[in-house]
Amino acid sequence: QASQQKPSTDAAVPSSSSAAAPAPAPVTSSEAVDAVVARVRAVAAVLGLKGRILAFGSQISGFVTATSDCDLTYMPPEEDEGPEEEGLGQKTKTESEVGILQRFATEMPKHGFLDIITVFQANVPLVKAVDPSGVEVDLCVGNELGHHNSKLIAAYCRLDRRVSQVGKMVKQWAKAWELVGSSDGHLNSYAFTLLTIYFLMNTRPSVVPNLQDAACNCESVNVKDQRWGQEAPWDCKFWEMVELIPRSMNSESTHTLLHGFFKFYAEFNWSRDVVSIRLGLTPSATASKFKLYSQLNNKEQWYIEDPFDLRHNLAAQCTSEGRRRILEKMRETLEVLDAATHDCLPRLWASHCLRAPTHFLLKCRIHTDKVSASEYADALRAVRDVGPFTVRFPAAQRSREVIDAFAVFVSDGDRRRVHRLNETYIGEWQLRLLPCSTWALEDALRLGDYEELEVTPLEEPSEAASEQREPATVDPSVEVRNGLRVAQTEEEVQVLIQRSEALGLSHEADLGGHKLRQLTGKAPARARARTDSDSAGAWPRMHAVAAGETDPDEGPEGSAGGAAGGLKSSLSATIAALSGAPSKAPGPATAAAEVAAAAAGKAVPAPFKDGDGIRLLLGESSLLLQDLGARFQ
Repeated sequence: QASQQKPSTDAAVPSSSSAAAPAPAPVTSSEAVDAVVARVRAVAAVLGLKGRILAFGSQISGFVTATSDCDLTYMPPEEDEGPEEEGLGQKTKTESEVGILQRFATEMPKHGFLDIITVFQANVPLVKAVDPSGVEVDLCVGNELGHHNSKLIAAYCRLDRRVSQVGKMVKQWAKAWELVGSSDGHLNSYAFTLLTIYFLMNTRPSVVPNLQDAACNCESVNVKDQRWGQEAPWDCKFWEMVELIPRSMNSESTHTLLHGFFKFYAEFNWSRDVVSIRLGLTPSATASKFKLYSQLNNKEQWYIEDPFDLRHNLAAQCTSEGRRRILEKMRETLEVLDAATHDCLPRLWASHCLRAPTHFLLKCRIHTDKVSASEYADALRAVRDVGPFTVRFPAAQRSREVIDAFAVFVSDGDRRRVHRLNETYIGEWQLRLLPCSTWALEDALRLGDYEELEVTPLEEPSEAASEQREPATVDPSVEVRNGLRVAQTEEEVQVLIQRSEALGLSHEADLGGHKLRQLTGKAPARARARTDSDSAGAWPRMHAVAAGETDPDEGPEGSAGGAAGGLKSSLSATIAALSGAPSKAPGPATAAAEVAAAAAGKAVPAPFKDGDGIRLLLGESSLLLQDLGARFQ
């Protein structure tokens, strides 16, 4: 059928390379998870982090499949805990989530982790990596709710083995038909898990009871969360002693329950009802979704409630096209199962879900006035150890300025390696790369025209040319400096400041603070205090370098590195002077301010009263000179 066809490409299979990460390996046992956790804990120990590394998600919930990765969270110790104490807690106020993750990302390659990908411009920042054993790892900070969610799902799996059996088959089906992924307008894997449990509550008789309702008289387990911009406590209690609960009287087989799952949701009243395992089998089970904590904008929107975070609708990103596609595939699958006899259901199910992916996609929001198709393709092809791939770029006549561009690869390894470019820049545009399904590309092609570019990798470079090619491991300090030069939004600069602090780049952190002030009009949150003495000598130093003299503290006279370093140091001192309180400046200061302002196309009255513009200009110049000095050295 046309709706099932994949975008075609003539790209060849890439050659193997010793630098490439191994193919992702499934997490198939608790021992494998423990080994991954132990390696990440070793990284935390080297970094001096005293918190705990905890696994969550399918690895501990019982829903692990062959394609599951390993979800981990670093739980910082409570602020009032002693240095020797450990335990779940909220992150400290002295280090941001991004800062902690940047430190992990910098240290993990030294412990054998490959393909480090930083995803910091997100509601939940994380680091993606491939463990030395080949297991894909997603690491975040402070996800205590996720840990409790996984414990709840694991309790349901212990209560009845059919919970995990049906749940794994549903996840297998959803992944085979590429219906997993909220960024594509579908549902995420956890949403399909909740759909499974809610259905098993509504069989006759029920396969499982409501474990949250069973604990209604138990002591609350409050977890504080700041996901929605303000701290909110959520009650995460549930009945954990499942061995005390009698087994269900429902004796249906796994495949019979699977058939019931698709029938239940094919007939579900999505416009009125809510999927809530918190309310299942209670007097409020039939409550309208419009009366729940999180209000909806329209009746067509689905509502799948998080069992603990009552503001979180896991179907919030599910688009009309995504909803239509999920229901269409559910009804198609129901027809297939209806036509089968009970004896042949397992074989028929296996063949129905036997759809191995042939292409692997990344998508990226692109401003077509700032990034061209050739620039986008050139940026991606510069990554090492990547085979031929295809770029689909929105045609120039598209009316929308910001729209998705796509890259289609023939292996998941190629996609992971290119994904390392996430949150780097093409000119002033930051790349926000997301893995996506072929449905996302098909939906985009229906909305407008796309150029198709066949991209071949760069040939193996010579020793001289290799310096111009994307390195196997990108230096995060270089990423930060490049980002500070071109970042255009407050969110981008905030993240770059936090990364600078984690990397010990105090100068770059200060420059980021100044740039943030330019964008917001607010003083940087962690700006360094300035005094009149800080600016002493700044003007003469700048005047001396401008006159061609070298700085004796920065290197031998005539040295390119020394000259660049001296000018950088003088510019830094000038920035410090301009950051302080307005004061009378000597003649060279006024002259320097006027020259720099003229270069920026601005008139500056004398004496100089507002240093923001020139400070930013000189700060960016200083970053350029740092890179120049490093190249000379």
